[in-house]
Amino acid sequence: DFKLLIVTPGVDPETKVKTLEAVCVKSGADGSVVNFLKVLVENKRVNMLARVVDLFEVFYRAEKGLVLCKVTSASPLSDSQKAQVKKAMEARAEKGSQMIMEYNTNASIMGGLVVKMGDAVFDNSVATRLERIQAQLLQPVD
Repeated sequence: DFKLLIVTPGVDPETKVKTLEAVCVKSGADGSVVNFLKVLVENKRVNMLARVVDLFEVFYRAEKGLVLCKVTSASPLSDSQKAQVKKAMEARAEKGSQMIMEYNTNASIMGGLVVKMGDAVFDNSVATRLERIQAQLLQPVD
């Protein structure tokens, strides 16, 4: 309901700001955060908040040497498999980086792993390998 109130263009900006201030005060938000959110509301840019938060996380992680590593497998990985993947990714990351590991499952990859670390994607899934083989088989013979 709160999000709907804030993003609805028909609601008066003053009402949005008062509601926002009340919620922020109750939650104990820092004054600079409240001011920033008020600026977004007053300038009709509150729809950009999610993008601002995403960019902040990117800059924060870069500053702290944190590297997000998303690992997708066809079935859940055991603890020892997770440790192996983490060790392999730490070897590829910059020295001194701290890995933030995130594990997901997606049966459509059929097997293997898809690892996204920063901007790099390491796709060693069965589905991708099959696609590559199919593309090679469908190429004309010289």
